[in-house]
Amino acid sequence: MGPERRAQIRDDADFAMELLVREAVSGKPLSTPCPAQVVNISRRGCCLALRRLDCGGFHLHRCLQSPQDYLLEFNLPLPGGGARLVTAELRWLNREPDDQDMPFRAGLALVKHPRP
Repeated sequence: MGPERRAQIRDDADFAMELLVREAVSGKPLSTPCPAQVVNISRRGCCLALRRLDCGGFHLHRCLQSPQDYLLEFNLPLPGGGARLVTAELRWLNREPDDQDMPFRAGLALVKHPRP
């Protein structure tokens, strides 16, 4: 393997969450909640494990084809309890061998201020 290219240190994670795809401009939901598992996380993003790429009729590849049109939303658990609603952009999708029936990986970049 080559040198690490990421500027932020990633921490291993292992918690379930649900991902929702929204239209960037209107905020209209475009998918049903899609179950995912957070694999690792940093201050700027996270990697998710997914069972499939179709989220209730919305295929995540569309987020890569027109990233300016879509935002992903999910609740991020906080260390002291509770959760915080965060918004992210999909940066990449991969397929990896997996023994838990979640063969897809999605790289998300957290967005501080979602597009209006």
